[in-house]
Amino acid sequence: MTDTIDRPVVDLDDDVFERPVVTRRPMHAPAPAYQPLSATVRYPPGPVPDLEDAVPEPVPVRTPWRWPWQGVRVSVQLRPSAWPRSRVAAGLLGIFLGAFGLHRMYLGYWRRGLTMLAITVVGGFFTLGLAALAMGLWGFAEGLLVLSVRRGRYSRDAYGKLLRG
Repeated sequence: MTDTIDRPVVDLDDDVFERPVVTRRPMHAPAPAYQPLSATVRYPPGPVPDLEDAVPEPVPVRTPWRWPWQGVRVSVQLRPSAWPRSRVAAGLLGIFLGAFGLHRMYLGYWRRGLTMLAITVVGGFFTLGLAALAMGLWGFAEGLLVLSVRRGRYSRDAYGKLLRG
C-alpha cells in the first residue's frame, strides 16, 4: 500500500485551510471475484465419450410375486396393451363421463384418472359440487381434444401408441 497525501487547499480569500487527506491505494489490482471454470475443473485425459457411446441402463424386470399362504404365483408387470386404443371411445368417454376420469383410465393414465375421480367425488362433496363441475368441464375439453387433435399428446395413449380411428 502506498500513501498519497493530498496537499492542503489554500484559499487566500477566506484564509481557510483544509486538513490533508490520506488516501490508501493498493499496490496491485484486486483479484477477480470469480475464477473461470477452466481453472477449477480438471477433465480426465483422453477423448470425451459422446452421448451415443453411453450404454443404456438395463430395464429392471419384476420377479413373479408369490402369495405367502398359497403356492400360486402371480406375475405383476405393467406392459402396454396389445391393441391400439380407440380415439372415438376415449373422446366420448371424455365428453360424457370426463368428470370421473374414465377417458384417462381408458388411455392408461391411471393416476390422473383416479385423481380426477377423487376430486369429483370428495372435492365435489366439500365444495357443494363446484369441484365436480370443474372436473366435468376439464373432462369435456379433454374429450373434444382427443376427438379433434391428430398430432401431439392427445393423439397417443400412456404407452406412446397412436390412437386408432
